[in-house]
Formats: sequence, structure tokens, C-alpha cells
Amino acid sequence: MSQLPPPMTPAQADAQLAQLLGVAVLLRQEGRVGHALPILEHIATLHPGRTDLRLLLVEMLAETGRNLDAMAQLNALKARGVTQELLTAIQAQAEAGIHRFNAHLSRNEVAEAERYAAALAELLPQNLAMLRTAMACNQTLGRAEPARRYAEAIVALEPLDREARTLAADHAHAAGDLASEIEHRFTLALSPAPESHALLRLRDLHDAAGLILCRPLTPRSRQQLDQLLAAARALEVQTEPGELAAWECHYRVLMDALDMDLALKPPAKRPAGKVEMMSASGERLDWKSLKARADKLGAECVFFAAADEAYVDLYARWYALSVRRYADAPYLTVIHVIGGQGALDRIAAKVGVDDERLVFMACDFDPAEATVKIYDAPPKVWTEKPVAHLQSVRFLRLGALLDRLQRPVFVSDIDLLLQRGVADLLAAHAHEDVVLNENELTFNPGSRITANLLMANPTANARTFIDAVAGYLENRLSGAEVTRWIDQVALTLGRHNLQANAPGARIGYFDTRSDINNVMYPSYQEHPFRFLSLFHGFDTSSLERDPRVLGEGAPQPSAA
Repeated sequence: MSQLPPPMTPAQADAQLAQLLGVAVLLRQEGRVGHALPILEHIATLHPGRTDLRLLLVEMLAETGRNLDAMAQLNALKARGVTQELLTAIQAQAEAGIHRFNAHLSRNEVAEAERYAAALAELLPQNLAMLRTAMACNQTLGRAEPARRYAEAIVALEPLDREARTLAADHAHAAGDLASEIEHRFTLALSPAPESHALLRLRDLHDAAGLILCRPLTPRSRQQLDQLLAAARALEVQTEPGELAAWECHYRVLMDALDMDLALKPPAKRPAGKVEMMSASGERLDWKSLKARADKLGAECVFFAAADEAYVDLYARWYALSVRRYADAPYLTVIHVIGGQGALDRIAAKVGVDDERLVFMACDFDPAEATVKIYDAPPKVWTEKPVAHLQSVRFLRLGALLDRLQRPVFVSDIDLLLQRGVADLLAAHAHEDVVLNENELTFNPGSRITANLLMANPTANARTFIDAVAGYLENRLSGAEVTRWIDQVALTLGRHNLQANAPGARIGYFDTRSDINNVMYPSYQEHPFRFLSLFHGFDTSSLERDPRVLGEGAPQPSAA
């Protein structure tokens, strides 16, 4: 039986290594590097700690055209410490790698060029040019994640690199990483490109502020927000009359609306104000008799909408009839006619819905006294009609209604239809103070929370929210100019006020896939929404004689 040879002594092992290495070196000298390379790779594998062997291997790999493998060996060696010999080798291989990169790029072989760009970026991680090249290659190839990694590496070295920060911000947005996106957009907004137009700077400041306001405020984000608002106030935007000037006004009034000291101060309870009340049958009511009516009906909720007479004429009948057909819990419907004081008999007759569950209110609002200038988004520019006031009245009157009736209130636009019951919705949100319609597709503080539907339960925290919103609106509507979206700005800021002044408050959210639509339908069609918001431009003729909408000709729920 054959026996294994005895183990080699260290001296014998060194001698064998020297012999093998000599063979490899001799083969190389003879120009047979391809034969020498496998021997040296084997030796280097057996002796991974020998830097001299690795450096020799790097040279041979390069001589056989395996530059990528050569750079991989150098990257492994860097972890052991940098020596002058290593730096010399890195410089040589970097030059060779750049040559290979340029050759592939000249032939439009981007994928091959990217392999060298990636190896060079790893070999020289402090070299901005290499990192930018690798980022650009991956962008061209549509490789989002590697491009993001290079962008983040660039930003770490050069915080004001706009291209890398923009890419990182866009990737964070796509990934839903709002915290990272805020950091990037904040830096970009405060450090604009020198050639950037002042209007674009104002837009970027607005957009960065919107991102912050779509999340709960922290000491850090409040500080960032204050910096953005200060920069917007200090920015001079010069535009010729026309569309650019209209956009400047649009962004300016939106930024001016973000008065955080006003928005976050503890709210004062709002007075009920004077209103006229009347049942659909013409009976005069006051707060006491309104409460008695709700009690008699056993109302479990209130549907509340407010509009001027023109919109009441257009939509109140459809609104009231859809509630009458589909509400599956005892209810009271209250329609507030803005500026309709003294004319409720005539207005109610035009609506033409005789139902003891329907009540009309009116105030003495005079459009002529609304002197604030209202800026819309271009191309509309601004409007003579006091739409900001008309949109806000429901929130100014909501506190009194909630206090006096002590029932959950659905506050909505009047151009809205109920299409199925609300008993399950009331039960699902019974433990919450307010329920909001948050549109997560936008980060604009004027449209993040859509004002077309809100639910408030009769709680102290809900009243805090309502008083904050109402107080803010009263202040802004008494100024010189205001954004057309001030009611929705108020809801966004009201949420921050509630979180600041009632941290234990419970905020719920409607399901925007089924409870309320934030997409626009041009006409009536099949859809999954409990509440259908008709929005501007809806073809109301599609509602005519449709029993699914008007409820006429169908059995009605009992009024009891």
C-alpha cells in the first residue's frame, strides 16, 4: 500500500513556491503570459497574504487584456492598506481602464463601457469624474438602483451636485422615501443653479415646502420649512405681464398662505354667528328646534353642504335626493345658502324636495364686501367671484353645527352625490375625531387634503381642528390677496395644528379607492365610489332621469 509523502517543511514550501514562481516569470519573459497566468493565479490563491504576488498577478492580467480582473484584484488589495506600490498599480490600471471605457463608448457599446466605469468608480471612490461617468452610464441603460447608488456617493462628496441630487430625489420619490426626498429637494431649492430663472426657484421652494407639509412636522422639518419660506419672501421675481407673471402670483400667494405662526397657534373657539334656518316645508327653526328635529328623527349623522344660490340651484336637488335614496342610517341634511338670508322660501321652492330630514340655512354674506383678490392657477389667473369665501363658509359654520347637534357631520361640496349607505363608514370611524380625504398623489399643500369631503365627530379634538381651520380662514380671507385653494391649504395646516395642540387626537382617512373619488369623471358612469364628486366640467346632463342618481321613482327609505 502506497504511503502519502511527509508534510513539507517551511523551507521546502518556500523552495517550491520559488520554483513555481520562477517558472511563471520565465514563461512571461518568453512572451507566453497566457501560460504563466494560471500558475500565478494558483500561487496567489495559496498565498492570499502575499501582496507582491497579487501585484504581479495584476500586471499579468492586464497584459492578457483582463483589465477588469486586474482592477478587481487591486480593489481587494486596498482593504489591506495603501502602499506606494499599490498606488502606482492603481494609476496604471486606471489609465488602461479609461482607455477601454472610451473605446467601448466610441462604438456605442454602453453596457460594456459601464463595466469599466463601475470598476473605475470602485477603484477610485473619491474621484467625482469616475462616479459621474458610472451614474450616467447606468441612467442611459435604465438601471435605476445602480444610478441611485452613484448619485448618493456623489452627493456625499459634493453636496451641491445638482444632477446627482436631482436623480437621488427622483429615485426617493419613486420609492416612496419621502424623508430622503425632502432632504434632497430642500438642498436643491436653497442652492439653485446660477442660471435658473427666479420663477423656477420660487416653484422649487414651493414644492419643497409642500413635501414637508405632507408629513408630521418635526423640529428639523419646521426649521427647514422656515428657511424655505424666508427664501421665498426674499426672492425677487421679475416677469413680463402674461402667463409667467400669472404663475409667479400663483406660487407667491400659495407661499404667503403658509403662515406657520398663525397656523400652529392654539385655536380660539369660534362663535356660532347669525344664521336663518328653515325646514324644507317652510317651518322656521332655531338651534334649539333644529336639535329637537334631529332628536325626533333619531338622526345618527348630518350631511352638510354650503353654496351660493347659483350652485344651490344647480346641485342641491341632486345632492338631497341622492342622500334620501341611499342613506341607510337616520340622518339630517343641512344645506347652507351663502348670502341667502331672507330668501330661503324662494330658494327652497326651487330645490323642490319636500322632506322633513332636509333643512336650509342662510347667512347675510355680501359678495361686494369680499375685497380680497383671489388668484387661481394659470390659465385662469384670478377670479372676480369670491370663490375662496364660498368654498370656506362650510368650515366657518361647521363648529356651531357640530356643537349644537352633537352628531357626526359629513361636510362636503354640494356638487356631490351619495351612492350607497354610510352606516358602515360611521362605525369604522366612530373612534376617530376627524376623517380627511388625503390625496396621496400630490404634494402640493393646496391640494394634498381635498375639501370635497370631511367627517367630524362631536369631540373636543374635532372642535380644536375646526376652530383652527376657521380661525386661519377668517384671517386669510380678510387680507389683500389669497389663493383660490385657501380652503385646502387650511385643512393641511389644520392637521398640523391638531397634531401640535392635541397630540392625542385621532385622524382617520377615507378610502380613495371606494369612499370618495379624487379622479375626475367627465360624465356619469359605473364606478366604485360611495360619494361621487362631480368636479368642474362634469356633464350634468348625464344625470338626468337616472334613478341611480336622483332616486326618483324608486322606493324611499323610511323617514323614521
